[in-house]
Amino acid sequence: MRRMPEDHSAESLRWLLWPKIDKDSLEILATECPRISVNPKLSPFGFRGKDVPIEAFPDTVLDDLFVREINPSTWAACGFTLKPVPPILSSSKELSLAEKFRLAFVERDARLAPKRAKNARQHQRRSDREWMEMSAEAKAIVLASQVSKSLHGRN
Repeated sequence: MRRMPEDHSAESLRWLLWPKIDKDSLEILATECPRISVNPKLSPFGFRGKDVPIEAFPDTVLDDLFVREINPSTWAACGFTLKPVPPILSSSKELSLAEKFRLAFVERDARLAPKRAKNARQHQRRSDREWMEMSAEAKAIVLASQVSKSLHGRN
């Protein structure tokens, strides 16, 4: 069995950009992970003897360095056509997020209704079977029924 180290902190993370970090989270990070610098400030001396990479500063657009190197013609896709946007989405009356979630819930509920009904029937059958196995009254009824059938079957 492999033992996990007691310290579950990030070992290679040095800089974390979190512009809207709350005070509690900042305090927890400072306590639990003292090596991580949250929202580092630009300094000519680096940070704790380490040079902070340009990508770690909030003013840097991360993809900018890579996008400048790409030829715009490589973004074009051959033989690709856009599907037309349904009229309900292109109009100014786009559904709100809450309405989209409600509709998704209604659709999922309708899709799962047969499975819920099947599970309810199965649960009822199991419940009836357990009652038959555990109840003395139910056993007496079954035995009486069997005796009645055997008596009427012979005559």
